[in-house]
Amino acid sequence: MKAMIENGVVTALVTGDVDCGVVVPAGTPVSAGWAYKDDTFSAPAGAPVTQDTATRSERLWRTARLSESDWLVSRHRDELDAGSDTSLSSKQFSRLLAYRQALRDWPVANDTTDAESRPQPPKWLARISLRPL
Repeated sequence: MKAMIENGVVTALVTGDVDCGVVVPAGTPVSAGWAYKDDTFSAPAGAPVTQDTATRSERLWRTARLSESDWLVSRHRDELDAGSDTSLSSKQFSRLLAYRQALRDWPVANDTTDAESRPQPPKWLARISLRPL
């Protein structure tokens, strides 16, 4: 997720592959109106970080993780449809689908929205590029 900054204030949040904006660290509950100074986001004075803001931030994180792995699912299904060898084993694909389902359930299935309780990707997923060539 990236924040669009104008005069030191977050004006909007965007997700996806965009070349503009400032990267928001995962789990940082930033929303429009927050201040940005010296590479740090901070809530407006007197505005507490609400559970709703934290949940919204986690959902944006979740959506980005799902988008990053969409191409793996599409490629695997295309390879199956074409009758060719698949790049992922059936075990890897099953684990990828289970991870993506856990992401879809996040954070609704869990009352906590802290970064430590996020769904964890399969270990092999970290070893491959999450961007298609």
